Amino acid sequence: MRRPTALALILLASTAAACPKAGDMKTDQPKASDLPPPRDPDIAVQEELDAARRGGTVAAYDLFLARHGDHRLAEIARRERARLTATPPPKLP
Repeated sequence: MRRPTALALILLASTAAACPKAGDMKTDQPKASDLPPPRDPDIAVQEELDAARRGGTVAAYDLFLARHGDHRLAEIARRERARLTATPPPKLP
């Protein structure tokens, strides 16, 4: 009964010796310290508001508000959209 046990231990030891150590293993994924910091989400929202302003249409503002209706810039977008839909006062003769 000792012979199979000894053989199993020898096989186990040789297999463990052939396995790479944790420090020797290469991974394809970069480390967290290698990645750039995440982008500020407020900058992206500001850029979308700027795009709506460049578009200058009610539809552009509606798209912005559909995407960012609860953002702090949404109230500004609502005011600017309201100015687009406001009817100008009649001209006096």
